Amino acid sequence: MANSDWRKILIIKQILIFVGSFFIGCTNLYDEDQLTLVLLGDPKNLDPAYATDVRSGQLITLMYDNLVKYGHGLELNPALAKYWSISDDGLEYTFHLRDSVKFQSGQLFKASHIKTSFERILCPKINSRRSWLFKNVVGAEDYKINKSNHVKGFKVENDSIFKIYLKKPFAPFLGFLAMPSASIVLVDGEKLVGTGPWIQKEWIRDGHFLFLANKFYFNEKPKLDKLKIRILPEALPRVAEFITGYLDIIEIPNAEFELWQKDKDWQEEIQLINQLNIYYIGLNCSRPPFNDMRVRQAMNHAINTQKILDTIFAGRGQKAGGPIPPSLLERNENPQFEYNLELAKQLLSESGYEDGFEVELWQSQSKELFQITEIIQHQLNEIGITVRIIRNDWNMYSDAVKKGIPDMYYRSWWADYPDAENFLAPLFESEISKKRWTRYENSDLDKMIRELQIETKNENRIKIARKANDLLKNEAPWIYLWHMQSAVIAQKRIKNWEPSIMFNAEKYNNVSKGNS
Repeated sequence: MANSDWRKILIIKQILIFVGSFFIGCTNLYDEDQLTLVLLGDPKNLDPAYATDVRSGQLITLMYDNLVKYGHGLELNPALAKYWSISDDGLEYTFHLRDSVKFQSGQLFKASHIKTSFERILCPKINSRRSWLFKNVVGAEDYKINKSNHVKGFKVENDSIFKIYLKKPFAPFLGFLAMPSASIVLVDGEKLVGTGPWIQKEWIRDGHFLFLANKFYFNEKPKLDKLKIRILPEALPRVAEFITGYLDIIEIPNAEFELWQKDKDWQEEIQLINQLNIYYIGLNCSRPPFNDMRVRQAMNHAINTQKILDTIFAGRGQKAGGPIPPSLLERNENPQFEYNLELAKQLLSESGYEDGFEVELWQSQSKELFQITEIIQHQLNEIGITVRIIRNDWNMYSDAVKKGIPDMYYRSWWADYPDAENFLAPLFESEISKKRWTRYENSDLDKMIRELQIETKNENRIKIARKANDLLKNEAPWIYLWHMQSAVIAQKRIKNWEPSIMFNAEKYNNVSKGNS
């Protein structure tokens, strides 16, 4: 690396150390018995019934537990259930619960608490946006419309055995039970109590959260006494507080990744996470020009995805070939569209658009996204397509997409649960797609989705999911961009921590500092 680059890094580090000292001077001093993390903003809600965003899910998992939980990878592990069984027909789930688990209030956890927690998600008065988790449970619909005062498919056998009965087999269902909204709660008046490793002590909005260790946690009590989560929207104070040693773990901002990668003090500490996501541009398939598959394929051939990854993200990420992340298909990578301007022009000519056309590309207000969409705008201009970028606030943008207004829209999708089905049914099932997304419909794909949902053998499910992914890649209702990697870094004193793929897998109860 050139000397001038090193001088820049040294200057930036000195500035950040100075700035960090200022920020830390306004907060508490470094604490050996406290793990200090950071979020970019406050969560929307800490009630599991309303947990629809990543931040809420990350905090809920600290205070509550589920029947099952995600490991660091894609595996499901025991949590409040010590083991379980599923009937051969896929309709009956039996959970054998841990003994002597207590809520943070001291009350003993029983199977009846699972029933009340799940029925709460379905309760019309609660009006949870995650009620779909249990729509396939016997009696769920009757309960939702007040035809029954309980859900027949939730059965308490005794204090330590709980059963769930489904109307039809649904292979991803077990993963649903690890989601934040499937957390087990004790309703104590207007207060919710969990069994999790951390007890919420303080929430100062736009400031921080403070949690105290639950010394009676059933699954290895926290090794540290406190957990603090700072709310810092801007990258500068986050990085400054990390460099000065106050923050223990951060995600490296995209704009600074190369600096960290070249810094000999930290380059060995960087960890990359191949997260379950897809970044894409949706194409409105209900009207010209994108009702022609050849035009949609031309758009994919015209985008130099790798150049964008290299320019904006320092090469972090993997080119997408279809919507499903390769790891869910047991592949290293999916078949991709090659960057080929001549082929793109040929496809446009064959479809009657040899002179190109004009379209609108909608996005949210994000400045970082605008950098990306400007590059895409320039690249599409190379094949005669004039793109007008429309920026709107998130609510207006989301409403427009739902109504089918944009010709094109930039968006991402992150896994709710680690299953290929989650990248198919909510996005491409015809009735959903026609009402909410690209208006793409395909009866063959609908059939594959139904097969995937009821098939229980992993080998068969992988074959079905690969076939569905490759069909979607070829028919191109999206411009497939990339699966993004996140880069995280921890202080060298942090022990027993590694990043997880799923956002709500982290409980931090095993994390320690130095010899603590």
